[in-house]
Amino acid sequence: MAKSLCVTYLLWLTLGVLGAHHFYLGRDRQALVWLMTLGGYFGLGWIRDIWRIPYYVKYANGDPETVDKLKEKIRKHAKPPSSTVRSIGQMIVSDALGYMILYAIPAEHVPEKYMALAALPVPLAVAIGVHLVGNIGEQKGNFKMPLLGAYLTYPLYFFSTHSVFWTSLASSYFFKNYAKTWRLQPRPPKPLWKRLAVFITCGLLYSSMWASWLYFNCSMTDNDGTEVKCRDSIRHFFSSPLWQDFKSVISAMYNQVRHQGWSELWRLFMTALDPQGEANAVKVLGVEPSASQEVITAAYRKLARQWHPDRFKEHGKKLEAQEKFIEIQKAYEVLSNLKSRRLKKNAQEPGDASDARNEF
Repeated sequence: MAKSLCVTYLLWLTLGVLGAHHFYLGRDRQALVWLMTLGGYFGLGWIRDIWRIPYYVKYANGDPETVDKLKEKIRKHAKPPSSTVRSIGQMIVSDALGYMILYAIPAEHVPEKYMALAALPVPLAVAIGVHLVGNIGEQKGNFKMPLLGAYLTYPLYFFSTHSVFWTSLASSYFFKNYAKTWRLQPRPPKPLWKRLAVFITCGLLYSSMWASWLYFNCSMTDNDGTEVKCRDSIRHFFSSPLWQDFKSVISAMYNQVRHQGWSELWRLFMTALDPQGEANAVKVLGVEPSASQEVITAAYRKLARQWHPDRFKEHGKKLEAQEKFIEIQKAYEVLSNLKSRRLKKNAQEPGDASDARNEF
């Protein structure tokens, strides 16, 4: 069935950054690249599609004039000429896949001396990225040569795991010089369900790498200079002032920017985000943010006695008390650990240091 220019532009306008218009035209590889890079490197490819779509539609429909021009180009050039856009695209996508594999490795569970071995799949991911971009449209190339070029750089990872750029460069070079050729026959059509299955599977695999990075390696630094894992920040987010009292937090941030500029905005945001769960822990135990360890311990013991599950006989109240008791224990652990870390930090850095204040 012939592809419609209007439908293509409509898909480009609505779901273009996810590659919907390319998938509609049968350019599944390009659609996947758009999905992974949010519209071809954060929308740049999506913008370029404005004037490229007419050619894509004609190519998909086998337009005689477009086919004749392509045949003439093939007669003039035995090998596809170099394209700056495609070369940059190969570097971007292969770099992205390589680094995603690298960042998805759970660094806290892999000793430093084994990181080079853990990075063994990185050249494979880079070669997949080079091959993916190199096989878009009227060009194609085998997978063996970019894979060989990528793994020739693997010894670099024993010196530095951040060698993805050189791997991408070598893989792209091998593809360009030893694999790239013209696609003389159009791809045989595949059932829509099979195309969707492959596309969704690839999207899920890519998303799983982001999920692994988010869980194992993503971290942020709070106002105390403490590095907090994103997984812990997400767990504390729904009990943070930013979530529970969103309107007043945004109002406070707006007033801060209006009266004192942007310099303190990040500090206020991190305080409201409460990545370590301090604000909620203070609220649960009913103590001041600046309370001493003795006060925190006393409040904890009082509440623990009050909400101990053994004091309740009815099943419903017993369950409620058990949940509250666990919440009190977690709050005590959070505040005690924070106090301990701050005392150690203050001992290492003498000066006028004090606990972070709760701004909201």
